[in-house]
Amino acid sequence: MILRAIIIDDEQKGIETLSLLIDMYVKDVKVVASCTSAIESIELIESYRPEIIFLDVNMPELNGFELLEKITWKDFNLIFVTAHQEYALRAIKNNAIDYLLKPVDYDDLQNAVERIKMQLNTTEQPNKYNYNELLGVMKQTQKQTIVINTRFGIESIDTDDIFALESQSNYTKIHLVDMRTVVSSKTLKDFETQLCLAESNFMRVHHSFIINLKRVSKYLKNSENIVLTNDQQIPLSKSKKDNFIRWLNI
Repeated sequence: MILRAIIIDDEQKGIETLSLLIDMYVKDVKVVASCTSAIESIELIESYRPEIIFLDVNMPELNGFELLEKITWKDFNLIFVTAHQEYALRAIKNNAIDYLLKPVDYDDLQNAVERIKMQLNTTEQPNKYNYNELLGVMKQTQKQTIVINTRFGIESIDTDDIFALESQSNYTKIHLVDMRTVVSSKTLKDFETQLCLAESNFMRVHHSFIINLKRVSKYLKNSENIVLTNDQQIPLSKSKKDNFIRWLNI
């Protein structure tokens, strides 16, 4: 039996690399479609209804978990693909869903597909993944708020609603998704200590800026600017460039 697969990754390079590995090292799996847009992939999944989906975790329009929420047909075997050993992986592992770390190792790829084949060939009723449970765990894991003092009082902000934090002397201006900016009496260094942890979505990319990596749209090499999904351009400093490029996985 040939298993049909779809690859969803916002980077074409990632799709091409994984397709090549599947073609070279994985038997009985055929990549029937691929997509760099998480939104466009919804229709693709509903149309092809593949046996396997390779899904990138970190994408600018929708992340892998948000995409799972939006699709109605979920009768497939899922393999997450990610460049980051982050908190998300704990929830994935707890729900017995396979994941591959970029750059993808062909042995790991083979093993993940073999586990799917064994599951499909079992005489017992296959155990379908509980996607609703996974999404619930992810929402709890991802949910984080910060409490800040402003000149108007105390405000609790969901970190997912932050585009960037900008240093303004001894204050910090917080750019939010509702087009508001909130000024906190904390310094950017204070927020770096709080937000830029090893397993967070925030990174200091300049002496004046911390960005929400989930809001990154593109990187402009010529100007050394990071463009966020609200079209705000953030300068990338030389001292922070290596860390950001590692996150991009290019």
